[in-house]
Amino acid sequence: MDEYMTLNKTQIMTNLLSSLIIFCCSVFSVHATNIDNINTATAAGAKVFYLVRHAEKNQGADPSLTEQGKLSAKRLANVLSSTLLTKVYTTDYKRTRETAFAVAEEQHLELSLYDPSNLNKAAEVLLNQQGHILVVGHSNTTTALAELLGADKQPVINDANEFDRLYIVTVDKNNREVSTVLLRY
Repeated sequence: MDEYMTLNKTQIMTNLLSSLIIFCCSVFSVHATNIDNINTATAAGAKVFYLVRHAEKNQGADPSLTEQGKLSAKRLANVLSSTLLTKVYTTDYKRTRETAFAVAEEQHLELSLYDPSNLNKAAEVLLNQQGHILVVGHSNTTTALAELLGADKQPVINDANEFDRLYIVTVDKNNREVSTVLLRY
C-alpha cells in the first residue's frame, strides 16, 4: 500500500510539474507575442506613447520629488527598461523633469520639453513622431493628452495620491486607429 501511495504522489508531482512548465511556457510565449506585436506595429509606422504623471512630490511652487518619488521614478525606468524609447518629453517643472530623467538617463536620451498649457500643440507634435515615446505630465494633463492622442475618455487622476498610472497609447501610422492600455507601476 505504501509503495502504491508513493508512486501516486510521484505521478501527481510529475503531472503538476509538467503542467506548471507548460503554463510558464505559454505565458512567456504570450508575452513575447505581445512584444513582437508592438515592435511590428512600430516598424509599420505606428507610434507608441507611454504617458505618466510625475512621481510623488514635495510641497511648494516648483517642488522636487520626495524620496518615495525618486523610488517611483526608478521603478518607472525599470518598467520601461526593455522598451527602446526614441524620445522622452516632459514639462518644464522639477517634478516632471526628475521623473523623466530617471528613464532618459538609463536610455541615454535627452529630455524634450512640451508646454502643458497647450496640449493641442503637444498632441500635434507627438502624432508626427515615430517610435516609442515617454511623456511625463501632471494629474490635470496626462489623461487629457491621452484623449487628444485618440484614447477614449479617461477617469480623472486623484491629485492627492495617484502617481502610478501608465497609459500605453498605440496609434497607427495614419493616426486613425488607436488602442489604449492602462497599467499601474
